[in-house]
Amino acid sequence: MPVEGSTAPHTGAAWPEWPETDERSVRALARPLLSGRLAVSGARSVWSSDNERAARALADLSGRAHAVLTTNGSSAIVVALHALGIGPGDTVAMPATTWVSCATAVFRVGARPVYFDAAEDSPCGDPAGLAAAPSAVLGIHLYAQAFDVARARAAWPGVPIIEDVSHSQFGTDAHGRRLGGLGDVSIMSLQATKIITCAEGGAVLTDDPGIAARLDSLVMDSRRRTRLPEPEAANELEPAYLLHGANHALPETSAALLLDQLARFPRQAALRAERAALFRALMTDRGWEVAADEGVLGGGTFYGLALRVPDGRPPQDVLREAHARTGATLDRVYPPVPEGPLYRPATVKQYAELARDTAPCVPHSRAWHATGVVVPHQLFLAAPERVERLAAALGRPTTAREWPLPAAGGAAASESAPPVIDVVVITRGTRPTLDAALNSVAKQDVTAGIRTTLWLDGTAPVPDVPAALDARVVRVDRGDAAWEDPFDRIAALRDLATRGTTGDFVAFLDDDNEWEEDHLSSLLDLAVGTGSPAVHSWRTLVDAEGRPTPVTRFPWLPPGPDSERRFRELCAAGVMGEDPVIRDGLTFALPDGGGGMVDMGEWLFERRLLGQLAFRRPRSRREIAERLGEDDILLEQLVALDVPVRCTRQPTLRYRLGGMSNSEYGDAPPPVPDAPR
Repeated sequence: MPVEGSTAPHTGAAWPEWPETDERSVRALARPLLSGRLAVSGARSVWSSDNERAARALADLSGRAHAVLTTNGSSAIVVALHALGIGPGDTVAMPATTWVSCATAVFRVGARPVYFDAAEDSPCGDPAGLAAAPSAVLGIHLYAQAFDVARARAAWPGVPIIEDVSHSQFGTDAHGRRLGGLGDVSIMSLQATKIITCAEGGAVLTDDPGIAARLDSLVMDSRRRTRLPEPEAANELEPAYLLHGANHALPETSAALLLDQLARFPRQAALRAERAALFRALMTDRGWEVAADEGVLGGGTFYGLALRVPDGRPPQDVLREAHARTGATLDRVYPPVPEGPLYRPATVKQYAELARDTAPCVPHSRAWHATGVVVPHQLFLAAPERVERLAAALGRPTTAREWPLPAAGGAAASESAPPVIDVVVITRGTRPTLDAALNSVAKQDVTAGIRTTLWLDGTAPVPDVPAALDARVVRVDRGDAAWEDPFDRIAALRDLATRGTTGDFVAFLDDDNEWEEDHLSSLLDLAVGTGSPAVHSWRTLVDAEGRPTPVTRFPWLPPGPDSERRFRELCAAGVMGEDPVIRDGLTFALPDGGGGMVDMGEWLFERRLLGQLAFRRPRSRREIAERLGEDDILLEQLVALDVPVRCTRQPTLRYRLGGMSNSEYGDAPPPVPDAPR
């Protein structure tokens, strides 16, 4: 279920999220759904395959003739080894400093990994010192440094080299040669943290059409694509008659996301290169060693920057210090694979014998793990002043506690541009309470830009707007829409208004309600501090004169036994009581299992989330009788999507009784009740 409740304190502006997704990503994912083809083995379609389109784009950017997409980077290594004929009795050399799945992939084909040490100035290492020729070399470009493929070829002529560019996608070495185009084949992971990602995936790239054909067979259950399937064929595949394969093919939805991410790469790489150059200069001035090749650093094509801690501090202390001072999450350089906590081949019967006698002598790899920290690539998409702040936090000794910690609340604005909140007010322009509603927006004490849009529904004159309010008016002709039911009409107008927003966040305020001065600031602090895309407040019920007023029944049902029963149930659940505060939420513990409630005026949404939600759907007769509105329909979707929702637990919306959904309260304030015990 979505999570609600109070949260950890706000700790300043958030670092860039990764991967970068937005409405374009959602549209990209819609394409394979519309095509009807969700996998390479799925239904036939007149639409072109996103898997094929993404593979072609990836090959072009890598400077390779062919790319075959796989379910993950580990599968990419497995099928690359199979395509090169590596199996039982063979050895595969790889750097001891790498992620454990590289070794696991070798075990999966029945071969044995052989580890070589890192160099003093690079974790990538050199296989030249191995005692015997391996059957293959897995050369891995690590962090922002390039593995020397030419040197490995010279050391072991004729030994095939699989080049792993998971950490340096589309990079170049110091001589301008394209990384990923130097090995017999190259592989890359497209996992969620990589600079090119499809959430989870991988790729094998080659210039050899024969290897490419074998790879297709290996990833598609011994099949290949056919351009002319038989009329009665269920899919667009046919037997390849090459190698015995398995199902390693990337789904069409993942390929669609890959295309979305590839389109963003040039801008991100340029920004990353600029910020990384600044960071390296700052860290070098502070006596730190930044391990980076010029081609990779200058192209912004690195997974992370590896730094050597110069003052003897344990890397874990540096990570804690950086997070406490800046909120940045750093990482450590990988431990030598056979010495890491994830390396447990003896626990799997198939792997146990293959792992015997593989304890290498790798002092440089141990040193990299013992002294190295890694700054992830997405941090270099932040504003320059944030990168400078990170360098200052890392470069100072741990005793310098006078250095300022991230401040709470509005301090985020000093580090980056403040967020923009679009406030939407839908009105006919005739309610006398509109002035008070707009003035409550103008009085918001929040470090954010507020843009207010009045959607004027009808022909009433344009109302006066407080001078302090950055507002525009959009008039909707009453004849422009076919929704005569008031509930349907307000839902349709909210949909229209949402499509017109461009800020970071969106809030709604009805023209008969008001916000307390800290309404938006408390919501924004909660949203930024927790990363929740939807946050809400509680509300205080007020009468026509704006006075707090308790109620004796549930106001959003017609008067009668049902509204009285629901009131008693909500009192028992702690949602309502003898005070005028409604403690709204997504779910309540009610006898009938009924859902929660949150008024539209209580919400603050990330715009990109709100753009994927709808305010309207057909309502049953019972739902119409029970006055199910657009806020209830929105709540259904948030629960169904399991959106992480948070609540400020502060009643900062003043909700005036007597409106459209509780018109019975419009004539006179209800009597003060004795709440059920």
